[in-house]
Amino acid sequence: MDVLNLDIPFDCRFTCWFCGEGSHQTIVTTLVTHQMVNIPICDECKSYRCHNEASSLVRLEKLIKDKIVKQSAKALSIGANWTEKELQESELIGSAFDGFKKSGWRMFLIARDRVNYSGWELSIDGVTIENTAEDENFEFDGLTFTSFISMLDYLSSTFSLNKEFLEQVLTLYGDNRAIEAVKFCRLVPNESKSERDKALEDLIESFKEKEALKP
Repeated sequence: MDVLNLDIPFDCRFTCWFCGEGSHQTIVTTLVTHQMVNIPICDECKSYRCHNEASSLVRLEKLIKDKIVKQSAKALSIGANWTEKELQESELIGSAFDGFKKSGWRMFLIARDRVNYSGWELSIDGVTIENTAEDENFEFDGLTFTSFISMLDYLSSTFSLNKEFLEQVLTLYGDNRAIEAVKFCRLVPNESKSERDKALEDLIESFKEKEALKP
C-alpha cells in the first residue's frame, strides 16, 4: 500500500502534529480509513516509541499524549500548586530557587500547551479525512487528558493522593467535578486508611441525602 502525504497548513509547516513542537521528520501511521500516511512528529514524541505499538493514528495520539503527561509531571505540577503571581512573589531564596522563579512558570506553560495541543484537521489533496477519537477527553484545571487513567495518575502523583481513594471519590463527584474531588481528598489524611474509609462513607451518605431531597 502506498504511503500518502497529508496536507499541511502553511502555519503548521515543520510542526509536530501531536504536541505542536518543532518537527523535521515524519513517521508512518494508519488512519481510520486504512490509508497509510506520513505524519510530522518531533524528536521527543518519536523517542517515546509509541508508534511501535500503535496500529492507528487514533491510538498513537492517545499513547503519546499520555507519555507527555507523565514526562511533564513536574512542570505541570507548578501550575497546580502556584499561580504566576504567587511564584514571582514567593520568598524562596537561593540560586536554585532563583532559576525556578524565573523559568518555572514558562516551563509549566510549555508543558500545558503540549498536553492540550490539538493537531490540525487531516486532509489529503484537499479532501478531509475523519479522525475519530476512541475515548472522550477529561479535563482538570485547564489540562486535557485523553483518558481517565491518565488524569487519575497525574492527580494522584501531583497532589500526593491515594489513587484508589481518589478514583472512588471521582466516581461519586463525576469527571466534570474533578477539582472538587481533589479538594475533598486533600482534606483527608493520606496515610490513614481508616480515615479515608470513614470519609468515603460520609461522602456517599451525603450524596444519598442530596439525591433524596431532589423533587
